[in-house]
Amino acid sequence: MFKGVRGVNIAVKDLDVAVKKYTDLLGRQPKMLGDKDFAMPGLKGAAFDINGFILQLLAGEEGTAIAKFVASKGEGFFLMSLASDNVEEDMVKMKEAGAMFVMDKPMSGSFGTVNFIHPKSTHGVQFEVYDPDAKK
Repeated sequence: MFKGVRGVNIAVKDLDVAVKKYTDLLGRQPKMLGDKDFAMPGLKGAAFDINGFILQLLAGEEGTAIAKFVASKGEGFFLMSLASDNVEEDMVKMKEAGAMFVMDKPMSGSFGTVNFIHPKSTHGVQFEVYDPDAKK
């Protein structure tokens, strides 16, 4: 079941520049993220916890979805993260409502369990369905 909106992910070209800007804007330090924190390889990021709402900056190596997004659309809003306590159950319900997921089954690892809804099925907005507590 969905527990709420976890946060948003913003795609950036230069993580260091973006971290400095958002640190100044938000007046707080982020948690820096590396490969082990992501379902897909080649990503790095910074997570700002704003009273439980996570604003995450993401940068990617060439060939990653983030790098392709920045190259084609520029920096900006990448996805909305929905908190789930059971990603597979939520996938079933959302598929019945017309959501198209990027993967047939969610990915699990040290980051938790996650799957992504293709923006073509949600009026141009990409979502992730994410359970950070379901770690393997």
